[in-house]
Formats: sequence, structure tokens, C-alpha cells
Amino acid sequence: MSLILNLLLIAFSVYMFYRVFQLSGRGRLNKEMLKILDKMDDRDAFFANADEFINVSKDPEYGQKVRVLRLWGDVFYERDEEFKEHLEDLNIDILLQPTKKNQGFTNNEDSFFYLYMAIPNRLNYRGRNDLRRLHEEKIAAYAEVNGDTLLKAIHDENRKFYDRTDDHGQAFIKQLLAGEYAGYRYSKQLIGLYKNCEEAILAAQYRDEGNTEGYEECLKDIHNFATNTRLGIRWLKELHIELPKEEEEEPEETESAETAEPEIMETVETEEPAAPAEEKEDAE
Repeated sequence: MSLILNLLLIAFSVYMFYRVFQLSGRGRLNKEMLKILDKMDDRDAFFANADEFINVSKDPEYGQKVRVLRLWGDVFYERDEEFKEHLEDLNIDILLQPTKKNQGFTNNEDSFFYLYMAIPNRLNYRGRNDLRRLHEEKIAAYAEVNGDTLLKAIHDENRKFYDRTDDHGQAFIKQLLAGEYAGYRYSKQLIGLYKNCEEAILAAQYRDEGNTEGYEECLKDIHNFATNTRLGIRWLKELHIELPKEEEEEPEETESAETAEPEIMETVETEEPAAPAEEKEDAE
């Protein structure tokens, strides 16, 4: 009996050692990726660092994660020809493949936030529906495999808002804010971000409808997101929402990019992605 117990303990120890080694590798790659993101406000440095990582990295998963980050940079900095080229080259299959090192969508939900929410919202803001539809064609191939994810559902409903079809996704957003999203796959660490982004879209709808009471209520709910995080400030700008002067606040200087609003690309060394890191404020 003691022999069996000892063998089980040895097996468990070997497994735990393997997991620590495995996760430490992801942690190192995460740090390298965040260093690239730290250069987001320096256009040339950002793309130079992203390209270098992509060219030398031997990790297929993180190579694609940085490609997604570069794709977002293309949209942000209006590098439209590069966007088309990089969109075509992006291999989303790698981000979805479960391997010994990751669990596909679960570990890469940060990347899919950019693909399903951030990039389409920015393109809509820029009035580049041609590029948005090109992007839609790329991710449409993964509609079935990601059909049970909350991000895919949010993306589909946001399209109604961008294209001004159906109810503009309003019923879905209300259900989301009410906590009615059972059955979907999502990161518990990111659900708060999703709700903030969607309530901002609901606020834009209320504004367009002339529903002042609903609009002001939404702004109260997302006040911290909209005033104290650069991601929130950017998101509201993209929706053409201007806060009342008395509510405008500058992001606190004492907070770092990792503490104020973690970047969506930052993944912790666990089974789930961390909350998103703070994005750089628009230079424009």
C-alpha cells in the first residue's frame, strides 16, 4: 500500500513540476508581449518590436497572438494596406488548437477580444465598413467552433448596432447586463470589461433614441471605466460619447499599465486570461 502511495506522490510531483515549467514559459512570453504593448504610443517602435517578435519567435501560439496585436495596431494607426496583408496572413486556427501548452480559445480569449470587439469597433468609428466586412469574412470561418462563446455572441449583436439592423442588439445587451448569459463560454476575469463596453454601446443607442434618462443611467454605471481607464476613454471616443464636463477626469497618474486597467493581451499563468491591461490613449 505504501509503495502505491509513494508512486502516486511521485507521479503527482512530476506533474506539478511539469505544470510549473509549462506556466513559467507562458509567463515569460506574456512579459515579452507586454513589452511590445508598452510601445503602443510609439508607432515605429511598436511595429518594429512586433515584427521582430513574429520573425524570431519559435512559439506558434504567441506568434499569432502578437500578430493579432499588430493587426490591432494597423487599425489604430490606419495602416490599411498592412491591415489587409496581415489579416490574410493571420492563422486563427493556431489560437484555437488545444495542445499540451494551452486550451485553445480559453487561453487566448484576450486575442479574441481584439478580433471580435476592439477591431470592429475601431473600424466602425473610422467609417471603414469595407475593412470591417473584410475582417468579418476572415472570422466567419470560426462561427461554428466559437458559436458557444460570449465574445462571438457579443460580436454578432454589435454588428446589428454598426449596420443599424434589427433592434441594434439592444435586447441582447440588456440580457447581458442582467447576468443572463448562462451557457456561453467566457472568462470570469473579463466579463466586467465586456459589460462595460456593451453598456457604453447601449448608452450610444439611448442617446440616438433621445432617451436621456437611460443614457445618463448608463453613464453612471460605467463612470469609472469611462474616466479612469484609457481603454474606456478610447471606447467612448469611438462611440462619439462625450461625458459632461463635471464628470471628465484624467486617468490617475499613480496607476501603472498593469494596475489601472490591465491590457486584454495580458494572460496570467493560470488556465484563464487575466483582465485586460491599459491601452495607450489616442494620440489624435
